[in-house]
Amino acid sequence: MGTSTDPVYLRVLDDLRQRISSGLLEPGARVPSRNAIIARYGVGETAAKHALQVLATEGLIEARPGSGSYVRQPPVARYLEHDRLNYPGSPFGLEGPADDQTSRPGQAGLPAPAAGQRLTREHQSERVLPPPAIARRLGMRPGSAAMRTRYVLSAGGAPVQLALSYEPTQLTGGTTVAVPEEGPLAGRGVIERMKALGIGVDEVTEDISVRPSLRSEAAVFAIPPGSPVLLVERAHLAGGRAVETADIVIAADGFRLRYRIPV
Repeated sequence: MGTSTDPVYLRVLDDLRQRISSGLLEPGARVPSRNAIIARYGVGETAAKHALQVLATEGLIEARPGSGSYVRQPPVARYLEHDRLNYPGSPFGLEGPADDQTSRPGQAGLPAPAAGQRLTREHQSERVLPPPAIARRLGMRPGSAAMRTRYVLSAGGAPVQLALSYEPTQLTGGTTVAVPEEGPLAGRGVIERMKALGIGVDEVTEDISVRPSLRSEAAVFAIPPGSPVLLVERAHLAGGRAVETADIVIAADGFRLRYRIPV
């Protein structure tokens, strides 16, 4: 329940979380009102309000105007398979390749889409000055430009993944592969495009963490701002140097990442 030095609202938050996770408060059940929390836990209005706000942000409850707050029915978690290293925008796949000009039916490792699961991919590229964290990951000098490509992968019309991919223009600028989705190798992925420049990608790294969603990300996934998302920080390396890096964002309550490792 927390220590005496914890903020007061944490006592309420921990207890309500436990009651929801244990099933004492089932999906659809009405959550104690602000006044009921004040009376039950002996806390003030601010603590009661804060606890309900956090539960809503975490996606555990939903408010119904004029009625109160109710335990939210959790979405059925689906698996995202890690079998798409050559796939532009994301290494994860849900059922099959995206339904656009870059999909290649029958490609090894990409199962056919399930019935009713049409995958689509939107993309947009532009030359930018990358954020400092991205510049450091790419080993770029301050003021150097990168090509940023934003990908949104959707299944059945609902966004599944959001990715921002960056490539130093020092490597690709002025070449036929400068824009990932244009030219003769459009949509062929980082490894194949870099190979065309004589750059051999020999390692891919991924750091996975969980963080609150940004407002712009929440808008894409139609989730409350601050809801947890999975963040995959990916990098394609050639001789120890990053030639591409990406932030791949996935709504945490709807998906699990699955890695298959041959032994």
